[in-house]
Amino acid sequence: MPDRSSRYLLDNTVFIAAVKRKWTKSTELIYHLLDSTAELFANELLIFEYEKYAKALGTYELLNYMKKSVIHVNPSQEEIDACAPFFPESELSDIVHAATCLYADAILITNDNHFNKIKNSGLVEVWSNTKAIKILIDGIDDYKDI
Repeated sequence: MPDRSSRYLLDNTVFIAAVKRKWTKSTELIYHLLDSTAELFANELLIFEYEKYAKALGTYELLNYMKKSVIHVNPSQEEIDACAPFFPESELSDIVHAATCLYADAILITNDNHFNKIKNSGLVEVWSNTKAIKILIDGIDDYKDI
């Protein structure tokens, strides 16, 4: 694991990429994190999103494993207020996910461009799914998202 952090929040885009097709690098990433000393965080909205996509895609194995392993936290109003200016009001769940990362001092892993403004601000560290795979699985410490 890199020295910078071992605390992560996996956005629903990572979960979808991991279960949409058989075994993928995203699946490998999730299992790697679940089987390591990393701490994975999720809030109630994110768990709901995981459940929604597991039902839609007809896959529950990974969901059940994740639900047993993630640390359930919910950010305070203060963290939500700090993150809200970086998102449209319609993206409440993304605000809460970013606020959860702020609360837990966790890196948000996502393929969702809605997080670009908060990423660029430096308030919350955001990695693409590709960056997480390159760093955490492939061991490329200096990988940079484009």
